[in-house]
Amino acid sequence: MGSETVFTVDGVTSALATSVTMASEELQERKHLQQWIIDHPEVLGLDIKVVTMEYDKWVTAGGAKALDRLDVLAVDRGGRLVVVELKRDRAEAAVTMQAINYAAMASRFSLDNLADAHAAFLGSEISRQEALQQLVDWADTINDDTLAPPRIVLVAGDFGPSITNTALFLHSQGLDIRLIKYQLYRLASGHLVCTTSQLIPVPNAEDYMVRPRSSDISKAVATAAQTRKEEICKRLVDANAFALGATLSIVVPDKVGEDRQTVKEWLAEKPTRSVVHWTQDPKLPVKWAEDGEPYNCTTLIRKIIEAATDSPPQTYPWGVRWICDSTGKSLNQLADVLP
Repeated sequence: MGSETVFTVDGVTSALATSVTMASEELQERKHLQQWIIDHPEVLGLDIKVVTMEYDKWVTAGGAKALDRLDVLAVDRGGRLVVVELKRDRAEAAVTMQAINYAAMASRFSLDNLADAHAAFLGSEISRQEALQQLVDWADTINDDTLAPPRIVLVAGDFGPSITNTALFLHSQGLDIRLIKYQLYRLASGHLVCTTSQLIPVPNAEDYMVRPRSSDISKAVATAAQTRKEEICKRLVDANAFALGATLSIVVPDKVGEDRQTVKEWLAEKPTRSVVHWTQDPKLPVKWAEDGEPYNCTTLIRKIIEAATDSPPQTYPWGVRWICDSTGKSLNQLADVLP
């Protein structure tokens, strides 16, 4: 990627900005760069929620504490973990293996682990249950199975050829890894600005390829598996699967680890309890007929289970399995057949 030129303009007057480094400006990786990412996670090119930072609660198989500290851990809208490793200015060659190691350890996370980490990040006044609810509100399909394999994002002021070459190879083999380069500039006014750009994968690279890369079986399987984990409601909204206001039903699925009979009886007591209307909003896709309020699917089902049983859910219900169309197909089944 060629170097960029940044300048400020005021009508016909322009002033060239000067590129600087974090080191020259006495800025630190943990104190400054990390906070910039937490404040503006969108610069990573992903729709993510920060779960925690500087996570170091790793334990080896033998029970020993591992001396590793992950810069930022996040989760995307599909409930998949995102491991973010930050480097001040130029990244050293070992950063790729370091990030893969973090991803390997994070792949063993459960939703309980994630809720504990998020509660600690939010502060002592937040309980695990409240932290879990925030995660479910963010990604309503999140469960133990959606967390892995984690996505990897490396952020640095510059990457050497060995890193870019390794990242390209890993990406071609189906690993979700991206390199984000940042650059600081000092304006004529004295203010600092920061720009970011994605190096790998090259945005819209397929548009410029004469012949697409062939895919092997493992890549096809990995892609298909991840597609099934994508956010169900967003895909249904994008596909206009239902008209605005369409009526859907709440149905207790077979083999869920809850008191199925009690929930069924509670829903049957009032007709409005088992009815929702489609809102065309991927974040709050259904409006419950019982109270007229919009919900994401999992939040609503958790509310129903607690109301019916007078106790919190025993499991982490996947809300899209409980909501069906007039033919009895659940939202996840309907999304499975989408292109």
